[in-house]
Amino acid sequence: MRCFHILFVIVSFLGLNINAQIPVYQDIFKGGVTGDAFNPVNLPFGGDFEVYIEPGSTIRKAYLFISVYNFPNEEVLYFNNYPIHLREQDAINNDYFLIKNNDIRRIRTLMTDVTHLIHPLQNSYSVSALIQSPSLIPGIYCEYYLYIAYDNPTLQEICSNVFINNIQPDAHMLYTFSNLNPINSTQNVGLAINADNICDTIRDGSFVKVNNIPIGLIGGDEINSLSSCTGVTGSFYYQNGTLTGLRNDIANPTMSGPDAIANIESYLNSTTAFDLTFDYQSNWEPKTNTINQLFLTYTSPCQPFDVSVPKDTTICKGTTIQLNASGGQSYEWLSPTNSTTANPAPGLSCSNCPNPIFTADSTMFYTIRIWNNDTSTGSVCSVVRPVKITVKNPPVLPQLSTVKAQCGVASGSIGIKNPKESGNLYILSENGDSLVKPIVANQNTNQGGLFGGTYTVYFQDEFGCTSGDTTLTIVAINNTIANFTATPQSGSTPLEVNITNTSQNAQQFQWFVNGELQPNPFTSFVADTSGSYQITLVAWKNDLSCADTAQLTVITYDSLIVGIPNVFSPNNDGVNDVFSITVNQPVKCELVIVNRWGEKMFSYSGNLTVGMNDLWSADATVSDGVYFYSVKMETSPPPLSPSKGGNPHQLSREGFVTVVR
Repeated sequence: MRCFHILFVIVSFLGLNINAQIPVYQDIFKGGVTGDAFNPVNLPFGGDFEVYIEPGSTIRKAYLFISVYNFPNEEVLYFNNYPIHLREQDAINNDYFLIKNNDIRRIRTLMTDVTHLIHPLQNSYSVSALIQSPSLIPGIYCEYYLYIAYDNPTLQEICSNVFINNIQPDAHMLYTFSNLNPINSTQNVGLAINADNICDTIRDGSFVKVNNIPIGLIGGDEINSLSSCTGVTGSFYYQNGTLTGLRNDIANPTMSGPDAIANIESYLNSTTAFDLTFDYQSNWEPKTNTINQLFLTYTSPCQPFDVSVPKDTTICKGTTIQLNASGGQSYEWLSPTNSTTANPAPGLSCSNCPNPIFTADSTMFYTIRIWNNDTSTGSVCSVVRPVKITVKNPPVLPQLSTVKAQCGVASGSIGIKNPKESGNLYILSENGDSLVKPIVANQNTNQGGLFGGTYTVYFQDEFGCTSGDTTLTIVAINNTIANFTATPQSGSTPLEVNITNTSQNAQQFQWFVNGELQPNPFTSFVADTSGSYQITLVAWKNDLSCADTAQLTVITYDSLIVGIPNVFSPNNDGVNDVFSITVNQPVKCELVIVNRWGEKMFSYSGNLTVGMNDLWSADATVSDGVYFYSVKMETSPPPLSPSKGGNPHQLSREGFVTVVR
């Protein structure tokens, strides 16, 4: 029988009271496992995973592990172009910290189930983050590891385990693994490492030992060829008692440099425990090597057995839920991020029963170990499953929008602006009538059919959690809506402005430009002087008293006209002696003149006034020939109404000028 252990080794820090090695996943089945990693560091894109799945297999379980520095603002990860929404509360470990380049980096590991995204005939997958921070503030995804377990009745049994810990990166890191399913050391026992910040084997490597026996020095595997110090990664698959390396990993008894897998069967002296240590290569500070995942594979007398555990669940804060597990002879619930000796499963009514009651008021991540005494072999075997209970705070009533009602017509509406969550919007009128509008996240929809009046509104999310309520008034108005577009709304004179009337429920129109009545229909006009042109539309259907008004302002400004000579003769004859620039309005100017070798001959930074501005006199040291110039100009913004901003008019030009004496 094969046992495959994924050992998540995290670092204890700041006196956190947690079990050093709590398994979060363990399984026994016929088939194999495979894994590969990608480390984008702070690059704004992702990379690829290359795994191996035996033909004829089906996917049993697949997890994507994501290590993060701090926590990114961008919470959407794309796995094979499929969006995965990540939250900090999805972390399966406590914080541990890395000091690098005078930054203190808070590291957490997230675990997301991607079983439904894995195809048994596909061995290549991709991952990317839509946005990666260019610095460590607010945070970045720093490493991904894809683990896949596959069922195949033609293969031997295999076990899989995931352990989480908190061990601060240091010169010496010791991990003691005990209470493992019994190991059969007559076949391959594969160890694979996935680590970060192990830059090289010159001064920043780590010596690896199993039961205090050296197996090699690791460091320098640049998972992403465009970045450095990404650490080493073990890429492999394991089936039928054999460890096989993928990419640049070699399945032999040692590790070296980027080779981060080894067959460690000859180093073991116990069937249920072993020590693993990492010693920093030098006294160089700081100690930045972080171990993100460890993968262990071996055969065992344990036999597969079926269990049932609760699915990940979301409940409202203040409610309770009973969790039910079955299939074993004894049970143990632990919380990897909150366990203490006195309270191994906080938030549960018991820690060693199959059906505890959950009462916590915050999100909790648990593991449940299920034992099955194998009477045929005399072995005590177990499996472990992760269980997450998300406690949802009452939703905040989203920002609401209203649409006014036509007088006497149920045409008003209340809706949610850019809803972040799905659920139902409840609208109750003064007379007790109620309306329920389904809301879909990220879809802006209003609930129509409302008369003018006052309504009570509250929101209930998809999990049944209810927000507080508020009151809104729908105003009844005449349904005439005056509206038009003016294109363009700004430009240099003379500017032709095209008008398009988009009014609704109107038959009569009056148009005004700066208060002067215009002919009707009004489709265009020419703004021939600089300034503001306020366009006003008064629209009504039957009676002028029901009119509606719309206004737009068009801004015009004088065109910038620039004169730059292409030749001048600095011979002091009083004619064309100076390189001059002529403008028709004041501008800011940046001018650089260079010779044919790119040497700067003249530069100017300042203001030009209306008319000719003498700039470069080209003294006697300047020889005849062609010189190249680059000029940038900027006018003052055009005058705008207080409600609008103005942008300067900018001009950039390059050219040449000939000096002839």
